[in-house]
Amino acid sequence: MKRALKNILSVEVLLLALISCDNMQPNVKPVNKDDYYEKCRKLVVSENIIGQEFIFNKSGKTIDELNILYLGIIKTAQGDTLKFLNSVNYCGQYEDARKAKGAVFIYDNQNQKIGAYYLGGALDVPQKIEGTNLIFSYNGESCSQTTIINFKDSIPQQIFINCTDKGGDLYSFSKD
Repeated sequence: MKRALKNILSVEVLLLALISCDNMQPNVKPVNKDDYYEKCRKLVVSENIIGQEFIFNKSGKTIDELNILYLGIIKTAQGDTLKFLNSVNYCGQYEDARKAKGAVFIYDNQNQKIGAYYLGGALDVPQKIEGTNLIFSYNGESCSQTTIINFKDSIPQQIFINCTDKGGDLYSFSKD
């Protein structure tokens, strides 16, 4: 019985020592938990080159291509700096049957993701920023409208993107 109690106390002392040592290392950086796609987006936003498209490919048996375009910044009335990225992820088994998912990602002035609007396909992402406006402009057979979304006061929780004069799509902001 004494031996079991002694072993339990030894384990408790060892655990306390390990916990104490862990708390004594303030300069240890936390592990970066960003996935591959977020690392790609952070690289682009850190480059800070407006209008430059970056293409990332993951090699493997299937297609996994990420096209990212840095659109620029919008300064809000509150003094916040918002950085905008277009992101289109192409994936699929074969080149002629690949699918695309589009999104607009918003980062702060420290290049930390605030959130995103997850859109439809490759043609659904915005083309540019003018002043405090994000511009979605379609010029095709099925969609031929321009939508201007103003970010001067805040990030809208929902945006409606016109496709035709009869309708469009509603997207919600997903906060990080």
